[in-house]
Amino acid sequence: MLVVPNEALVHGLVAHFNSEFTPNAEHKFLLHAKWLHHEVDVIVALGFSTSLTYQLTKALGRQKYHLALKISLAAAYSATTVADTILNIVNEKPADVGEQTIDGWQDVYDLNWLNREDAPHVRGGFVNMTNAYMNVFMPFKKVVGLTVNHQADTSLVVYRKERYKAEVETADGLAFVYACLAEQQTYYHLAVVNRNLTDEVNQNNTESVVLHLLTDLIQIL
Repeated sequence: MLVVPNEALVHGLVAHFNSEFTPNAEHKFLLHAKWLHHEVDVIVALGFSTSLTYQLTKALGRQKYHLALKISLAAAYSATTVADTILNIVNEKPADVGEQTIDGWQDVYDLNWLNREDAPHVRGGFVNMTNAYMNVFMPFKKVVGLTVNHQADTSLVVYRKERYKAEVETADGLAFVYACLAEQQTYYHLAVVNRNLTDEVNQNNTESVVLHLLTDLIQIL
């Protein structure tokens, strides 16, 4: 299974491999394609966690996959992380779901809405323990990623980076990871940085970087 952030990437893959995709008869959001020797189901995420959670639950309820791969567009917290950098998010954390109290911001763990000891948590977090073999082929830097509803402004970058020890944030990473962990689906989450939150100027070529990454992975796996 492949989860991509926009339809343009799907069309790019179709053009590259000269192979069309077809919608699943029951679930129209699930696109099927055959690229090289791979039979691939594709979901276009569009950065909306709620719909992605539903789509993944439906898809993984139908079958398990050899691998579920998500490519996210990410905003980076460190000035040294340049646009188009590819990172391996191995620990996902929810950042801006909670309450603003008189004592300050309280997240889902502070409020006991989630317990780090409860499934599908792994080692006290949403940690990927099943992707080591992929790192032999694609040894990207392993990082902590936050899933957020609101992209950080200047005042939040330092807070989120220091509190959560995170390097990037995405819009829907945890929706993907939570479903995979809950369904015991082997997964891999790569993030391509399309914005550095410490830099007002972000010139990049993210779409071509993502497409090149995907075509390489499909040929290697």
